[in-house]
Amino acid sequence: MNRKLLVVVIVAAVLALVVGAAVGRNLISPDGASAPRADVVRFKDEVSKFSIAYPASWRVLPATAGDGDLSLRVARDDAASMQVRSTVVGLENVTKQSLPVVKKFTDDLLSEDKRVQLLKQPDPVELGGVPGYRYRYTYGEGATGGAHDHYFLFKDRRMIQLVFQAVPATRLAELESTFQRIAGTFEGDIT
Repeated sequence: MNRKLLVVVIVAAVLALVVGAAVGRNLISPDGASAPRADVVRFKDEVSKFSIAYPASWRVLPATAGDGDLSLRVARDDAASMQVRSTVVGLENVTKQSLPVVKKFTDDLLSEDKRVQLLKQPDPVELGGVPGYRYRYTYGEGATGGAHDHYFLFKDRRMIQLVFQAVPATRLAELESTFQRIAGTFEGDIT
């Protein structure tokens, strides 16, 4: 009987290794292809105390002068990029329950750009324990247009924005799974 138990344990261990390897290959990758976990970079914002991981193959873009709220800008290529901002907005203690109160605020922020066309109504989200809203929209047309998968997250009187960009807008559907994998790495409370 001990021999049977040993065989079951060995088979279970081998199966766990195979499943673990398959899951690891499907973690963040720039184009949905397999990429080992070591191929990501974890960015930590020491001011707002959050972190996010992006594919190591993406390049860091320089900040523009006078853009003090910008935490990170990275791009895979001219078609896919991500920008992260952290801004003091003074909204205290936003929770999942009080989240509907800030929706007018985020709606108003987007309505300032008359080119924005929502693809669907915003979704309430929680990334890494931080509540917020996710908007999907297009902006502009042709060569001057694109699409954003835009997260507004609220933590400690700050609004953290994750803006994933697809250019042209028709690339959003293809890039959405990559954008969601990156957003899923957001951790809202680092020390």
